[in-house]
Amino acid sequence: MRITRSPLAAVIEWLGRLPAHRLTTASIALVGLMGVADYWTIRDVSVAVAYVLPVFLAGAAGGRSSTRVAAISTMTWTGIEVLTRVGPPLPPGIVAWNLLARFAVLWIVGSLASHLAERLAEATDLSRTDPLTSLPNARAFRETADDEIARMRQTRAPLTAAYLDVDGFKAMNDTNGHAAGDEVLKTVARVLESSIGAHGSVARLGGDEFAVLLPGTTLDEALGRLGWLHHELLDATGTWSPRVGFSIGAVAFDDPPRDTAELVERADRVMYAVKHHSRNTVRGEHAGSPAQVG
Repeated sequence: MRITRSPLAAVIEWLGRLPAHRLTTASIALVGLMGVADYWTIRDVSVAVAYVLPVFLAGAAGGRSSTRVAAISTMTWTGIEVLTRVGPPLPPGIVAWNLLARFAVLWIVGSLASHLAERLAEATDLSRTDPLTSLPNARAFRETADDEIARMRQTRAPLTAAYLDVDGFKAMNDTNGHAAGDEVLKTVARVLESSIGAHGSVARLGGDEFAVLLPGTTLDEALGRLGWLHHELLDATGTWSPRVGFSIGAVAFDDPPRDTAELVERADRVMYAVKHHSRNTVRGEHAGSPAQVG
């Protein structure tokens, strides 16, 4: 699913990826800069509207942060006005009104920015999550693989990618209905997360195909882990009828692949070799030398 972002939404989404404490600190520092500029320009240049900017930034860090920065901005804005006023001082009632009015405006700006940041975060999460299994989806897998390949270029650590396909999935659907098929997929997702989650990344690519990334893992290490995964999957589904199996193909990289497309294509090819020649097993390839765990 492709999500179109307006420029403003894209900015807020980008800001939302930054650490909240850094955004808040930067926002408060920006209020200070606005105050200095406001003080020295006095009436020559109007910078008062610029107090909206730090509140907007803080909104991407959350409602509490935006409220705090709105209060600081309001006090700074009104304080500079009182200090630089030429002529009789403003009556206390006017000062109080200005404080309340400015805080209300800035609070609304921060609240809107915070609300938009939350909605964008939710939409982004949904666009990267498979609704049935709650695993990352194909889009999220590609993004994770891009990151791992970039990290591999820096660290030169090995990387293993694996594809998993459910054998007999169509027969399960045809015999017991789609609800049973969904239960198969949910079970696979649960076992993947429990067996692999702490050691790498897992995703549902679509249909009955799943993917695994094991950073910093050699082929032998990956085959051991995938062999255990295979055992756990068979154990979790052993009482089902008709029986299902799991064909798993892995490819280990000592040198970074050109891109995610190459990584996916290599792992997919190994999995299909398993599917067509030795179903319900685990196979891995490294530098053209195949290995297998039955």
